[in-house]
Amino acid sequence: MTNFNKAVAKTLIHEGGYVFDKNDRGGETNFGISKRAYPDVDIKNLTVAGAKEIYKRDYWDRLRADEIKSQAVASELFDTAVNMGVRTASKLLQTCLDVHPDGFIGNITLSKLNAAQEETLLLRFKLAKVARYAYLAQKRPANRKFLLGWINRTLGA
Repeated sequence: MTNFNKAVAKTLIHEGGYVFDKNDRGGETNFGISKRAYPDVDIKNLTVAGAKEIYKRDYWDRLRADEIKSQAVASELFDTAVNMGVRTASKLLQTCLDVHPDGFIGNITLSKLNAAQEETLLLRFKLAKVARYAYLAQKRPANRKFLLGWINRTLGA
């Protein structure tokens, strides 16, 4: 089965440390945890342990990632959820699986996910992510500065 610590290690590399970019809708962030999403958290002084606690409870567990057979798929879904939100990541995955995209990982989604061919699913999911990022950059010009980074993150560069 999947391992949270393997997934979070990759995500922490992508997310880095404290950033306060006025063009980022998340505003003040640390380890990918935003002040916008967590107004009661001291973002500037958030520790790695504190970030992992939030990631496990609010991302990994909501995705039911412990029930996913493929570490690669679980890690990709988790990283996407940290970057885009759990519901958006779930909807993108569900669309790739031809499951009604309600944004909640339930038994039907898990069953189809675990039956899917890993390589094909990952490719479809990454293409869906790139399309979503392109849409966000088109919709909000301030996001264009993030587009290449988002695509590099998706492609594993």
